[in-house]
Amino acid sequence: MKVWLLFEGPYDGDKPGQYEIRRFLEEGAKRGYDVKVFGPSQFDLKCPMIGSNTVWVDSQPQQLPDVVIPRMGVGTTYLGLAVLRHLRRAGVVVLNRAAAVAAVADKLHTFQVLSLEDMPLPKTIFGKCPVDVDLIEKELGFPVVVKTLKGTQGSGVYLSENPENLRDMTGLLTNDGDESLPVVFQEFIKVSAGRDLRVFVVGKKCVACMERSATDGSFKANISRGGVGKNVPITPEMEKLALDVCRILDLEIAGVDLLYNDNGYLICEANSAPDFKGLEKFCNVDIPSVIYDHAANLLGVAKLEVSGNVTPFSRWSKAAKSGLSKIKLFGTR
Repeated sequence: MKVWLLFEGPYDGDKPGQYEIRRFLEEGAKRGYDVKVFGPSQFDLKCPMIGSNTVWVDSQPQQLPDVVIPRMGVGTTYLGLAVLRHLRRAGVVVLNRAAAVAAVADKLHTFQVLSLEDMPLPKTIFGKCPVDVDLIEKELGFPVVVKTLKGTQGSGVYLSENPENLRDMTGLLTNDGDESLPVVFQEFIKVSAGRDLRVFVVGKKCVACMERSATDGSFKANISRGGVGKNVPITPEMEKLALDVCRILDLEIAGVDLLYNDNGYLICEANSAPDFKGLEKFCNVDIPSVIYDHAANLLGVAKLEVSGNVTPFSRWSKAAKSGLSKIKLFGTR
């Protein structure tokens, strides 16, 4: 199986996403897969694309892969989305598709879509700076969670304790006098302070769930910020929430974060390229293997190794596809 990982920049350090790229390469090598890492900036996209089985990377033609796994997350750019759309339309299996990646990169958009489906969410207000502090206090109370629209591993997420603190905080967020900065304000769920759940979903299956807990008194429980994790059983309620989120947002691969609530769980956010270093450590699960198996199943090939020259149905010619209509099942008239 030929796999491309879409990731911008080096992957030999400890920055977000780098561990995951190394794991995909490591597991791919064990299986004999052809796995390469390309950044969106390396691509040149040519139209019309009908009949082409190549794309330009670093100004050189490359044969299309079987599968593309975008690992850009909230750092996704317009070019990154364009590459995903281009490859998808060329018949490549893309996990996840561009529309899903774009939807979850924007926290507000994620909540707008989920709220239309009546999903359980913390009360949320979209605002701008300067903020109407009285409105926030009336509708959400204090303390209140403040989020910028894009962020990962707990970045861009703050807790404001009182009105004066909120005024000071939003003043710092206005970025050198730019008062148009959009901000999301969210009710603080006290029972979930310093802890949450990460449910990892691959292909309509919840493969693992980790409870994350802060160790420094912070209200954020991210493993990347010093939190600790533990494996927890996936309850029917957790499973339904996580799978519903993925269905609504059209995510094949996702990390769905849940908050504890007095009457169950609330949806905190969804990630299209979730980190899984902590999950592998605390839940004893091999995430790249699960994803590769799912990709192989989608392609209709053996789970562990591709043998022969198999062309996915999505890349059959029109003539070949039309020929299926001429095939009659044995015993039919």
